[in-house]
Amino acid sequence: MTVLSTEPADVLKRRAQRFASKGEYRKAALALRERAAIVGDAASWVMAGAMLRRARRDDEAIEALRQGLWLHERAGAAGRAQAVANVLRELAPDDRLLRRYAKAS
Repeated sequence: MTVLSTEPADVLKRRAQRFASKGEYRKAALALRERAAIVGDAASWVMAGAMLRRARRDDEAIEALRQGLWLHERAGAAGRAQAVANVLRELAPDDRLLRRYAKAS
């Protein structure tokens, strides 16, 4: 028997997965954004941003992804920051923040 965690962050992540599996991306994004506010780590913000993008909430996705990028930078995770910058570039190609992440040709 599997015992599920009752920690709020874990509950919200499972809720988001359930909504996403049904195609309810907006509800999934709301759950992930709430999770990101609780946990506050880069991965949570990037997950929220990716789901907001799937929900076609581009402005909110950009803000969440920028927060995730900033947190990855602060943690010294340059590779992860670059990956988030690549996703952000698709949504906001003229974003000044992305200049330091020039795409390698």
